[in-house]
Amino acid sequence: MKTAKIIKSKETNLYIKGRGLPKGCKLCLKGQKAVLFLNGICQKPDHCSWYCPISIERRDKDLTFANEIEISSKEGLLEEINNIDAKGMSITGGEPLTELNLQKTFEYIDYIKNQKGKKFHVHLYTNGINFSNTIANKLALVGLDEIRFHPPKENWSNIELALNRGFVVGAEVPIIPNKEKMKELQEFIIYLNKIGVDFLNLNEFEYCFPNSESLKNRGYQLKQGSVASVVNSHEAAIDLMKDMSNKVSIKMHFCPIHSKDYHQLKNRYLRRAKNIKLPFEIINEDGLLMFAQIEGNIDDLDKLNNFLLSELKINKDLILFNGKNIKLPLDLSIKHQFISLLENLQLKGYIVEMTPFRKQKYQQITEKTPIKLFKKEFGFNES
Repeated sequence: MKTAKIIKSKETNLYIKGRGLPKGCKLCLKGQKAVLFLNGICQKPDHCSWYCPISIERRDKDLTFANEIEISSKEGLLEEINNIDAKGMSITGGEPLTELNLQKTFEYIDYIKNQKGKKFHVHLYTNGINFSNTIANKLALVGLDEIRFHPPKENWSNIELALNRGFVVGAEVPIIPNKEKMKELQEFIIYLNKIGVDFLNLNEFEYCFPNSESLKNRGYQLKQGSVASVVNSHEAAIDLMKDMSNKVSIKMHFCPIHSKDYHQLKNRYLRRAKNIKLPFEIINEDGLLMFAQIEGNIDDLDKLNNFLLSELKINKDLILFNGKNIKLPLDLSIKHQFISLLENLQLKGYIVEMTPFRKQKYQQITEKTPIKLFKKEFGFNES
C-alpha cells in the first residue's frame, strides 16, 4: 500500500488524504457540537486514570454540564443546544456507560433526538469496559450516530459488539510518547483496521493541573511555550500516521490541543454570541462580546444616563444602566465629545471584552481597557 499524504487543516488538525474526518469531528471544529459532560463518575481503569485531565471540581462528582453550563435537567441541555445553534452533541464524562449512568445516557439521547430530529448528530465516548450487546442494542434504539472507544487492551474485543448496529464505530486515544505505549497503539490500530472500525482519533497528550504531578513523576514534560502539550506527543503522532498509513486503510486523525482549546471553543463562542448579544454589544473574531462600561459615582452616572437619553436622544435599547454602571456601544464611547463628557462628570470609561454568557457565574471579563488607551492601541482616529 502506497504511503498516504498527510493533510493539515486550517485548525492545524492532521488527517490522511482521501480518508477524511469523522462527522463528529467536522461538527466540533465548526463549533457546532454541544458537549454533554454527563458526570465525573467512572470505574477509574488503570490504563487511563493516571493521566485523567478532569478537574477536581468535576471528578467523581454527580454534576452534569452542557458545555460550560451546569444543568440539572434535559430541558437545560436543550436550552444550551439552542443557544449555540448546535447541529449535534457529544456525550462524555466520567464514563457514560457505567451501570450508574446507563439510564441517564439513554434518556438524554432519546430526548434530544426527539426534540431536534434524526439529523441531529450524537456521538459518545466510552472506555468500553462494560460494553455489551444489550447496551449496543439500546444505543441503536435511541438513535446514537457515532461511538468512540478507549478501552484497556483486555477489553478491545468489546468494540466488535458495536459493529453493524447502525451507528459509526471508532476509537479515540491520546498519543503518549512512550516506546511501550506507542508499540501497543500500533497493535491497536492494526486490530481496529482488521475488524472494520471506521476511524481512529489521536489526541495530543494533555498536561494539566489535575494530572501534572502524575505525569511529572513518570517523566513527561510540558512543551516549552505551550499551555498543555506534552513534549514529543505531536511529533510522535506525525511519525505514527506516516508509518501506519501504508499498513492500514482506517481513517486516522490527529487533534492538537490548540485546536480543542482555541478553534473549537472560539467557533462555539461565535455561535453563542450571535444568539445572546444585546443591542449595545459587538462580537469580536474570538466570539467574545465587547462593549463600553462607564463607572463612577451613582449620581454622576444617573446624570450621564439622563443626558444620553434626553439630550443626545440615544435609543434606550443601546444603554443599560443597572444602578452600578452604564453599558453602551463601543463606537459611541470612543467619540471625542463623549470622552470629554466623562471627564467633566469625573466618570471612568472602559472597553470590556467578555465571554458570551448571560448568567453572571459563567461570565468572565477577559480584557478591561480604559477607553483612551483602547483608542490609542487600536489606532482609532479622533472623532
